Amino acid sequence: MDGVTADDPVEAYLDRLLVELRGRAGDVRRILAEVESHLDDAVRDGVAEGLSLGAAQRRALDRFGSPRTVARRFGSASGWLLPVPVLGQLMLTLLLLGGIGLTAVGVSGAVAGGMGAVLGKDFVAADPAGVTYTPARCADFLEYHPEAHTCSGAATAHHFDEVIGYRLAAGALGVVMLGGWLLARRRPRCRGTLGLLPDGFTATIGVVLFGAAAAGLVLQSAGQVVIGGESAGAGQYLSGGIVASAMALSFGLVLHRTLVTRTVAA
Repeated sequence: MDGVTADDPVEAYLDRLLVELRGRAGDVRRILAEVESHLDDAVRDGVAEGLSLGAAQRRALDRFGSPRTVARRFGSASGWLLPVPVLGQLMLTLLLLGGIGLTAVGVSGAVAGGMGAVLGKDFVAADPAGVTYTPARCADFLEYHPEAHTCSGAATAHHFDEVIGYRLAAGALGVVMLGGWLLARRRPRCRGTLGLLPDGFTATIGVVLFGAAAAGLVLQSAGQVVIGGESAGAGQYLSGGIVASAMALSFGLVLHRTLVTRTVAA
């Protein structure tokens, strides 16, 4: 292009586009050449209309779109199969969301434990009214919790231990998964593919998943108290609903910030 300088905005645009493009080297070179040709024509048309070179360049770039948008446009033209880098980012996103989800389960176990300490184990893990056990099963429960003295008390204590223990174990697995996600995204190959997914993609999925989980768990807990007329065992659902609601809110704030940033940038 005529009049190119070290600070030429079109050259800077092409440099950014080169970073965003994915695929075979020959395809990348072809795309860059095509984009440069279109921009060259647009700038020449602007200058012919009486614009200064800088104004013509800015108009051409504004009309063409951001480098990331252009790269996605060319990437979608190759067919319905997703490129390997995009698939890799999807796997990383699933690992992140899975780790966060399991960690949240662990946190709900701690919340349930706090509820049991304050409101009693019955609130978290008691059986609904009318549930009975065979003498053999009662003996098993009392073997685990002889301090309970009654079958129902021993069953509640055993269920409480399971609610807390399983959730804390899930939380530990979630922490391991998050550690794996951090290590994976620090690899040079992964760092080079960051940003391939749409802005707000992870936050949107987080809002939907945690929002649905929160609604289901809170309704389950409320239904047990309001419809069933008893609060026994409602804590195991309420504890999960509280943590899921907090996570949905957190993802919602991230999504809101992303949308606001994109609106301002536009």
